[in-house]
Amino acid sequence: MRLDRSYPLPLFVSDEWDAIKEAIEEVYGIETLPTHEGRGRPSTRSQFVVRPDLKYAQIIRHRDVHRRLQSVEKRIIHGDEADIRASLILSGCDSISTYRAERQNLSIRNYGKRFARKTICFSKDEDYLASFVEIFQAWFNFVKLHRSLRVRNQDGSYKHRTPAMAQGLVDRRLNWEEILRWRRD
Repeated sequence: MRLDRSYPLPLFVSDEWDAIKEAIEEVYGIETLPTHEGRGRPSTRSQFVVRPDLKYAQIIRHRDVHRRLQSVEKRIIHGDEADIRASLILSGCDSISTYRAERQNLSIRNYGKRFARKTICFSKDEDYLASFVEIFQAWFNFVKLHRSLRVRNQDGSYKHRTPAMAQGLVDRRLNWEEILRWRRD
């Protein structure tokens, strides 16, 4: 799957699993033909070169023989260290970590039983799973109040917000009727 190259790329962070690195390089790579050096038949096999604005870092966890964590190494695979630091500042993080992705995965596993195997809710059909994910995203971002996003009022009480309210997309919590009747302009 090739993606549009007209938009800036975010910072990607993963563990040291090579399949993730290969997938990111393939999806965000630029297909090129190697230059012909004048000898033999020109190559028709294309090569993938990563985009120059790709920012990708890995978290490598070193463990001892008993699987206890010894140290954590942060490695920049693609991108300039200054660009990665700027991306971290813009996202509100202070260091390279995977905690946000892991937290999102935990929320999906807790609230979405369609991902839990050996249950009656497990989705074998890709269309049903895609529909569930869209409904889940609408509920999680527009309906569910998140305690970590609350703001303190002047009287000391708290105003609870959804992620959409925190981003300024809506000014109040939406209900299901409003979500289901939503029209894109």
